[in-house]
Amino acid sequence: MNDFGGKLRLERERRGISLRQISADTKISIAALEALERNDVSKLPGGIFSRSFVRSYAVEVGLNPEETVHEFLDRFQGTPVTAIPTPATASAAESTFEEQRRLAGAVLKAVLIGVPLIVLILYFTMRVRTPTAETSSPPSAPPSAASVRPDHPTASSPVAQAPSPVATTGAARPQGVDGALAFDVETTDDCWVKIIADGKVTVARLMHAGDKERQEVREKAVIQVGNAGAFTFSINGRSGKPLGPAGAVRTAIITKDTLASYVQ
Repeated sequence: MNDFGGKLRLERERRGISLRQISADTKISIAALEALERNDVSKLPGGIFSRSFVRSYAVEVGLNPEETVHEFLDRFQGTPVTAIPTPATASAAESTFEEQRRLAGAVLKAVLIGVPLIVLILYFTMRVRTPTAETSSPPSAPPSAASVRPDHPTASSPVAQAPSPVATTGAARPQGVDGALAFDVETTDDCWVKIIADGKVTVARLMHAGDKERQEVREKAVIQVGNAGAFTFSINGRSGKPLGPAGAVRTAIITKDTLASYVQ
């Protein structure tokens, strides 16, 4: 069938499934799904990403995923069906990408469930401990005037408050809002990029040469790229280290504790 995308669309409409539902379940952008249904493969990432998109779409609408991928490659890449690898011999890179996508979903669900629970536990713990701390600690008496000597400045004196030479001469580094990590990312070639900032998917699209994104992250950023050699980034103005060579699939988990290993 020449109209490959039309076949997918008809199957989706027959089952009453919207593109928004498929996008929410697969984390594939609606624009990419629309391009697939229009047979506009130029809007899709190449290699394992296109096959992964087609396989995920087929599963959502009830088609055989492997047969659908075979048909897609035969239609758009001129690859004979007999040359398509079976599930048992699928490339390691494609398996890695699928596993990373499932892992990211699991991490997101764990964060959404775990954070409210931790907050609730801390709230009740503080309510129980606060009265005990207030009653068990006797009030401290203020220092008498006789105990303060002129040659020993107090903590509130100008001498004690003066910044050290190191603090005044150090170069200031740009920071995000309220101490958050400021991420600036840019691609030098086509590169599929997904960013999960503090448990929320903020970027999931194919970035082209010269495309830029800026993200504010308070706790943790999970960055997945499909062409590591074309991906560059900086954090708080400091250049990031290369994540890998061209065409490599990489995942980086960056927090304030691991920041030093990702910047130059």
